[in-house]
Amino acid sequence: MNVGFQQFLEKWFATSPGEVVYEQEKRLVDDALHNLFGYFLVQLGCVSKTSLLASSRISCKLLVDEVISPKIVNSKDICWIQAELDFLPIGKEKADVVFLPHTLETVDDPYYLLRQVDSMLLPEGHIVITGFNSLACMPLRLKHFSKLSGFNDAHYRRVGRLKEWLEVLGYDVKTVKYSSVMCFAQNEKYKFWAKTIETIEKGFKRIGLDFGNVYCLVARKHVDSPTLVGLKWHLPRWQGIRNGAVASQRSGSYKKQPTDKKNLKK
Repeated sequence: MNVGFQQFLEKWFATSPGEVVYEQEKRLVDDALHNLFGYFLVQLGCVSKTSLLASSRISCKLLVDEVISPKIVNSKDICWIQAELDFLPIGKEKADVVFLPHTLETVDDPYYLLRQVDSMLLPEGHIVITGFNSLACMPLRLKHFSKLSGFNDAHYRRVGRLKEWLEVLGYDVKTVKYSSVMCFAQNEKYKFWAKTIETIEKGFKRIGLDFGNVYCLVARKHVDSPTLVGLKWHLPRWQGIRNGAVASQRSGSYKKQPTDKKNLKK
């Protein structure tokens, strides 16, 4: 996995253009976490110097990362575990909510990480994923036309592909929200081109094509409880003998039969 991309994001989000994108993402995360409840919230990977979990009403919050910031170590609101994300030290069905801020863009095998998350998540628990929109102007420009080498290491994940992976694992995607359309982060040098591109992207958004810089996906772990069906389950054989009731397989009705006391004594 590429831990350097997470460390790069932590520094880039503190810059002027990065701060604008971070505030957009934080609003999406606040809206997603505010209505999710439980006892344990686990965040995999840290991409900012400030906490993205402030809006969550879950009391026990845990951060798992290979590199832990001193601010997190001294924080009283968040517990932390220093560990590799490829080998998560969390037991099966322990977490109510798992938060992945750009984590899938860091690992080489995102589906393997999703399987680990699925194992640690309780039934009906939620997974929250944020990442850069691969179709948006700013992420594409930063990855292919920018001097910032850190974005070259990012593995952008399409929302459509994430939905397919989650569907295979048995998740119901509840919401997918995008940040606002913005290409040059208020750069005066490209003000004219920024407005032109943003106008085009907003037009595409009206027909269902989203070009926001960051997406936030919320999915719920759906577990089908086995339901016993059929006539034999509703009427066990011993119950029919005791009550003197026999079920007709053709009509599906129950017929009262005379009880043979001699057979019952035997």
